[in-house]
Formats: sequence, C-alpha cells, structure tokens
Amino acid sequence: MNPHSSAIRDRILDAAERCLARDGIRRTTVRAVAQEAEVSRAYLYRFFSDKATLLSAALIRRGADFWDDAADRITRQDSVSGMLTEAVVLSRQAPLGPLAVELAAREPREYAEIMGTYSHDVVAQLSGFWVDRLRDAQQRGLAREDLDLPGAAEWLIRILVSLVGTPGSAVDVDDREALSTYLEAFLDPAFSPK
Repeated sequence: MNPHSSAIRDRILDAAERCLARDGIRRTTVRAVAQEAEVSRAYLYRFFSDKATLLSAALIRRGADFWDDAADRITRQDSVSGMLTEAVVLSRQAPLGPLAVELAAREPREYAEIMGTYSHDVVAQLSGFWVDRLRDAQQRGLAREDLDLPGAAEWLIRILVSLVGTPGSAVDVDDREALSTYLEAFLDPAFSPK
C-alpha cells in the first residue's frame, strides 16, 4: 500500500472510530463514516468491503494502540489487583473506551456480528497482553508460580470487560481507591503467593 493510500485508510479508520464512539454500532453506517472521512462511499469500498470489515478493523486497531500504551502503566503496579485497577481506570478514562470493550458490553449481539472471525484476534490480543503481565508479575514475586497463565488472563479479561462495560452497585469503578480495595479483596487471595 502506498503512503497516500495508507494515510487515507487511517483517515477512514479514524472516522469509523469517531462514529462508533458517538453513535454505537447499530447507528454507524458506511455512508456516515465516508462523510466523516470526507471520501465517497465508492472510494471507501476500495479499502473495506463492507460495514463489518470496516468497523472491526477500526476496533482492532484502537484496541492494539490502547493496550500498547497501557502496558507500561499496568506493569508498574505492585500487585495483580493493582494491575487490573489500573486497566479499569485507563479503560474508563480513555477517550474511546477502549472502544471494543465498551461496545461489546453495550451492544453484544451487534459487536459479535461485526467482529465475526476477527473476534478471535481481539480475544487473543487481550489474552496475550494479560499473559505477559501475569508472567512479569510471577517473575517479580507478585503472583503465584503455579498460576495457569492463559486461564488467569481470560478471567482478568472477563472482570475487566464487566467492570468497564456494566458497572454495578458493589463498587464505584470511577473511584480508584474504592475500586482498588474491592479488587484487592477478591484478587489478592487468588493471585498472591502464599
């Protein structure tokens, strides 16, 4: 792909993210994204064959960027509960979510439809991220050595998705101290070395 095409593709993906953040999956259309990107629908279709391909590409790109940026802040925490607290705080404060987590919770059926075969990539990306964080936590003596890393990573992802997308009444997820106390009570016994 030539640099000009790459820049236009990025502009289209940026426009798709803005539409998704503003309108959600159901109300985001190819026409709206093309207008937001200031390209014709026909030109947009040169890059993305349909709405699902367009929106999933935008979500996967945003998710990868978000977690790359978040890795350092999460890794600096001194417990697994602290790592998850930081991930929830970052996810809730980030301007777009992370958008995939937010949309998956808000519009689960539509999210599953647009992600299609890409959903495995998103889960694998998040799982790999958390396996790496947990492996680092083991090496620093913050997590049990006998931890099933892939299983524990998936469990953390499920907690993260729940807290970011569908906060309940047990804890104010926007209050870092309350969230930290809440997660310490449940995660530290499960993850900390005995």
